[in-house]
Amino acid sequence: MSFIAGNQNTAEAECPNAQNRRNDRSKSEWKKDLVISAKEVRDIFLFGVDLTDDSGKEMPDALIEFYIRGAQDWLERSLGGLSLTPIEVDEAHDYYINDYVQYAFIKLFRYPTQCVNFVGVQFPLATNVLKFDPTWYRVEQIASQVMLVPTQGTFSSILLSQGDNFLPLLYQGLQHVPHIMKVSYTAGFEKGKVPPELIEIVGMKAAMGPLNIAGDLIAGAGIATKTISLDGLSQSIGTTSSATNAGYGARIIQYQKQIDNAMKDLRNHYVGIQMVVA
Repeated sequence: MSFIAGNQNTAEAECPNAQNRRNDRSKSEWKKDLVISAKEVRDIFLFGVDLTDDSGKEMPDALIEFYIRGAQDWLERSLGGLSLTPIEVDEAHDYYINDYVQYAFIKLFRYPTQCVNFVGVQFPLATNVLKFDPTWYRVEQIASQVMLVPTQGTFSSILLSQGDNFLPLLYQGLQHVPHIMKVSYTAGFEKGKVPPELIEIVGMKAAMGPLNIAGDLIAGAGIATKTISLDGLSQSIGTTSSATNAGYGARIIQYQKQIDNAMKDLRNHYVGIQMVVA
């Protein structure tokens, strides 16, 4: 059983393509969309690097895509809940009376928020679900915050008049109830709208794997110098590769420095100062 707080004739909101993404949830998270293609990594971040083996076989796109997915996963974890590509998220949040009376403020776990499909309340083991009117939703996309602003009356009076048998916690004065606020939403940047600075980080991070492999192919894994002699003539080839250093180590170090410097600004912009009040 469910009922809607607010306009009783308002249907539940649904983000564009949300149902298709929800149907794809059985697929591995590892198969998510790429924000940069293998060709773009070759052209931009691996320019001038010989990506063939001794027989002339090109490095496969599948290998580069493997490192791109790893780079995306690393960046999302490093920026605390970032979603580079669209995903459907279902979350349970705690009820706090101070947040509740301030238009039911909820800080979502993943960001940015494209749109919110559903906000409701359900007690554990309860069959009744309170669905809030989608016209109440107020969403801050980058900060990934949701508030509920009733179209008429005050927040407490509307909920008490329509759901007093469902939300006794208001007049009982409960300060905190775990996991009764339910939110379903679409997180992630829209296709083609990922900020360039994030794509650059993914590209540099993803290029490090192929650079390590290509470095071994210059003269062979761990070989710093190769000499060929024939009839008194000799040719010697020296590389920067060694048992402890990659052939393209200088570029890898430079990319890592750029990533480290950029991540400081990105954490300030997307994560900000984290504060916990005990």
